[in-house]
Amino acid sequence: MLLAFGLSVAVLACGGSSPTPTSTGADTPTTTASGAVTASPPSSLPVGIACGEERWPVKTLSDKDAAQVNFTPVESSVAELRDLAPPPSLPPSSRIAPTELTVFTLTAQVVEMKFEEDRDIHLVIAQPGDASATMITEFPDADQCSGAVASADAAEMRTARAALVAAFGQPSSSQFTHLTGTATLAGVGFFDFLHGQTGVAPNGVELHPVLGFALVSGGPAPPPPRSALPPATECDPAYPTVCIPSPPPDLDCKDITFRRFTVLPPDPHRFDGDHDGVGCES
Repeated sequence: MLLAFGLSVAVLACGGSSPTPTSTGADTPTTTASGAVTASPPSSLPVGIACGEERWPVKTLSDKDAAQVNFTPVESSVAELRDLAPPPSLPPSSRIAPTELTVFTLTAQVVEMKFEEDRDIHLVIAQPGDASATMITEFPDADQCSGAVASADAAEMRTARAALVAAFGQPSSSQFTHLTGTATLAGVGFFDFLHGQTGVAPNGVELHPVLGFALVSGGPAPPPPRSALPPATECDPAYPTVCIPSPPPDLDCKDITFRRFTVLPPDPHRFDGDHDGVGCES
């Protein structure tokens, strides 16, 4: 099955490719000492290492509903996906129609990326012209991670991830790398649990996995000048995932660029007004 999207992305073979088995997959007949002919056990699919947990089969297109995904891409945007109604519940290993049975293609600003503990590359994208309207896209490791390596769409996952790394380099596992530019992406719709993820949409919608990526313009953002970086001692421990100095002065959300970051007591700037552990949610 062919999936086409965006400018120079050309054609993706989504849903129609078969995972590469660890052996030829053919049963090889052998002859026993008594002369009887038997067949050797059939080869097994690649397994991979355990990488993630929550809704992992859905995230890696290895769930029982994966065959129902329509790989004819639907053109959309970050803004449109953020406006989708969130589902009332998130089943661990089945899909939520119609969003999770749809491949979306869109053009967006690239914002920042990081190599996560589950070996996904977490890429935050934004609606062009509105940097505050963000959502998450995820690029699984289909070379090593269980589920992804045996997916029928493992090749597309690998190609998309390689294109992202070719455009911006290998992401850091300790901090987000800030990016500039515009890209076209294609990926399967997915709803994640809200737990303060960087760049998460208000409804938890993502492209997960991404099956196609092409950089239209831009590249890695240059690092800020050293004089613009606050000393490490000024980063208040109440905000462990971002660097915000301790008061004074007393800051409001409008005074900073960070959104939806982790907040720990005592929250000296009072960024977490509803006390749910997430600061500056809107």
